[in-house]
Amino acid sequence: MKKKFGLSLVFVGKADTPYDYIVVDHKNKTVFKGGEFLSIKELLQFEDATTRFTKIKQTIEDLLADNPTLTTADINRILYRQFGTRIHRGTVSWNDETIQLRPEVTEQLRQNYLASRGIHPSAHTATNRNPLPPQGDNRGNDIHVQSPASAVAAATNREWELNGNMDMSVDDEEAQRRKWRR
Repeated sequence: MKKKFGLSLVFVGKADTPYDYIVVDHKNKTVFKGGEFLSIKELLQFEDATTRFTKIKQTIEDLLADNPTLTTADINRILYRQFGTRIHRGTVSWNDETIQLRPEVTEQLRQNYLASRGIHPSAHTATNRNPLPPQGDNRGNDIHVQSPASAVAAATNREWELNGNMDMSVDDEEAQRRKWRR
């Protein structure tokens, strides 16, 4: 590059693991920070997407084999450090290409997440626990008529808003301020 274009790259850091680089323009006698053109992670990627995705999948499966209780957040920390990517909704993206993880892996990660939150995985289902009553064809009708009995039940049974603690005062602003100060 120096002979043909008058440019050279100077890497900063250790020989095997540089953390930045500088572009020197010998012809115009100027120096640029390398990150202005291309990040160091992208510059050091010499693999094609297929090889990279194979390594990412293998890393995820190895991590889960070593520790079957890892959550997506745990794996994402490692993936971001090693590959500059993360798992999002069962997919991994890199350089505008996306792959879908195996359903077994996605389900294991979902179960691990639920277990980490103290939710029993078998009790949790993806179904709606409070389904709305079936509506007719109301495409143009924005008005929902509620029966008086269901209106009373909706007004009195608001335990879900209080996280199961019915004796908690919603209007106690001072308690809320103390909670947020912690």
